[in-house]
Order: sequence, then structure tokens, then C-alpha cells
Amino acid sequence: MRICILGATGLVGQETISLARRAWPGAELALYASRARTMEHDGASYAVAAATDLEGDGAATGELAFVALDDDHSARYVPRLLALGYRVVDKSNTYRTDPAVVLGVGGVNGDLIDGEVRLVANPNCTTIPLALALAPLQRFGLAEVTVSTYQAISGAGVATLDEWLERSREGYATPDRLGAGLDAQGYTGNTVPHAGKTDDSGFSAEERKLMFEAGKILRQPALALVAQCCRVPVAVGHYENVWISFEQPVSVAAAVDAWAAAPFLRVHAAASGEGLSALATVHDRDRALVGRVRPDPRDPARRMCLTVAGDNLRLGAATNAVRVASRWFAAADPELQA
Repeated sequence: MRICILGATGLVGQETISLARRAWPGAELALYASRARTMEHDGASYAVAAATDLEGDGAATGELAFVALDDDHSARYVPRLLALGYRVVDKSNTYRTDPAVVLGVGGVNGDLIDGEVRLVANPNCTTIPLALALAPLQRFGLAEVTVSTYQAISGAGVATLDEWLERSREGYATPDRLGAGLDAQGYTGNTVPHAGKTDDSGFSAEERKLMFEAGKILRQPALALVAQCCRVPVAVGHYENVWISFEQPVSVAAAVDAWAAAPFLRVHAAASGEGLSALATVHDRDRALVGRVRPDPRDPARRMCLTVAGDNLRLGAATNAVRVASRWFAAADPELQA
């Protein structure tokens, strides 16, 4: 089959290329970006066409498309790809709130993606690992969820990541135990409120995404979930601390058993958090890491504290998109089959 990857030169686009090769090794990859160029990736050279080529009368048709663009460009190109016959997984925020569009997480609500569905929205990079961790616990009755996220710089894109790396090199060239010479508003050596747009309620767009998307994916739209999101000086790997209130009593052992039977999770149950860190996610890129689980002393029988982490470029974006597409086209790699 022919697979179109639009936004192929970005961080998520490049991960999608690697995963598409794993999932569908015989497929033809058609790569597009803002302008035509040649790109080196994984030891191979790829021709990348300009996205505007898709708008001409001679644009090629195909079976599957992944779109990794900003909202405005997704709104421009997704309808065109659908018209060309592609089934589309869109990674922007453009279609996530549309009640007619499935917001898909492989291993959670993949049953909604059937032959009649031609467009699926890929959730936010914090929502995907959280949904994988919460879904197995729904049997105990999720009452309230509070989330605090610590999000890697790569979530802001390749240009921001490269700028952060350069400023970190410059900022730490001279030892400074306080970091007083660093920009108090910047990312280097800093923890800052998430830079997403803040609405009249005071919540950022990033927080709103997590609060809305989790309920839609879990088919529990009234779920009382509140989030606070920040950026931390980590290249890759989103980290989330989670507090859950249940409708019925639940033990740590019961939660661990539920996770053990669920797909695409790795459990590090010890309360010490051993094996659970942002950097650990880049060594286990296609799974949500769940652990540091313990009863909440405010109500040990019905409340629990835990941590969830995931590679935001892979599990939080490209891997989930490929798993979603595996509902249409079976993946050769069982780790990518939802």
C-alpha cells in the first residue's frame, strides 16, 4: 500500500517513518513537508515533496496517511487527503473535540475504529499514556482524577528542542550553582508553567486538552479530571503524577493485576519509583510506564497515588498513530498491532 506522511521532517514525522517500516515493511512511503528536500533518516536517504503537491490535479491517491502538522495546516490538508482516498490519522488538535471523529488510543477504544471510519484524531501526548493507565482501573469506578504533568521540551517541536540544547550548552558553560545567570522565563535549567494559551478560567490549552480528551477516550465524559501542566528541562519523556478517587474500595494489588492484563503498559509497582523516570521512557519507547503506586492516606481504601510516564514522540504520538492505523491495516510487528 501507499502511505503518506505529511510533516515527515519533524520529530514525530521521523518517528512515524521508522514505525511505518516496522508495521508495513512492504509499503511505499510518500513523504511531504513544507518544502521539497532530501532527508537522511536511519541511515537512508528519502525524497521529501512539498505539501502543496497534494493540492494539484495530479496528486497521487493512496491508502493511509499520517498528518503531523499544526492545527491550521491539518485543517487544510486532511480534507484533501480524504478526497484522495486515504484513511487519515491526524495528530493535531483540529478534530479531537469533534463528536463525529474518533479520538483513538490503541488498546483502549480501538473497537471504535472499523471499516466505516476514515478519519481518526490522535490525542495529546500526555493523554495517551494516562488513558492507557486509567482504562484498566475503570472496573473499580473512576470518581475523580487529578494530574500534574512534567513535560519534555521536545513536545514543543524540533526548533524549540534544538534552541534549548544550544542555550543549555551556553548557560552551563560557566558553573553556577544557583542558575542565576539563566533566563527565568526560559526552559534552560527551569520549570515553567506550560506555554499553551490560557483561557478565561486560567487553565492552559494543554490542561484543557488533557481534561477533555481523557473523558472522551474512556467513554466517561463526565469524569471529574483536573490537570496542571508544566515544562521541565528534559529532552524527551513526559512524566505525570496522578491522584485517583474510586467509587469502590480498591487495593494496590488489584490495580497492579488490572494493569498486568492490559496492553502497552509496563508496571513498576514499587512505591520507591525504581525504574520509573522520564529518561526510562526512551528505553521503552512504545509503552506507558506505570508505577510508584500507593494508597492515598486521605482515604486509603478508595484513593490512590501513582506515576505515569511515556516517550512523548513515540507512545505519545507516532506509536499510537500507527496502532490506530493497525485497526485498518494489520501490522507485521505485534507490538504495533492494536
